[in-house]
Amino acid sequence: METVLQFVQLIALLSLTALSIYLIVILSGLRRDVSEFVQRAKPVLENLAFITEKLKSTAQKIDDHVDIVKSSLNSLKNVADNVLVLEERVQQRLEEPILQVASIIGAIVSSVGVFFDRFRPRG
Repeated sequence: METVLQFVQLIALLSLTALSIYLIVILSGLRRDVSEFVQRAKPVLENLAFITEKLKSTAQKIDDHVDIVKSSLNSLKNVADNVLVLEERVQQRLEEPILQVASIIGAIVSSVGVFFDRFRPRG
């Protein structure tokens, strides 16, 4: 029985040795593959970093332009508000005198019409 146990231990040890050698071979190949992947990925990652930086720069420029447009629109709104205030002031100051002048002109025209109607021969 002891011989069988030693034989099983020997087989287990040989199997473990074979498994270890197999793993070393596989890991060596994997190491080469990873090294090759890193070499190929490095330029791609550098380009990606460059593109990301350009995108950040472009986004910042867009933000700056949006701020300029917002500022311009606010200025335009302020000008429009000022024009409306000016229009209201002009209307308040001129509307009543213009209506009075129009009323006076209307009265004069009516009076002149009546005057000519009196001197017109009736016939």
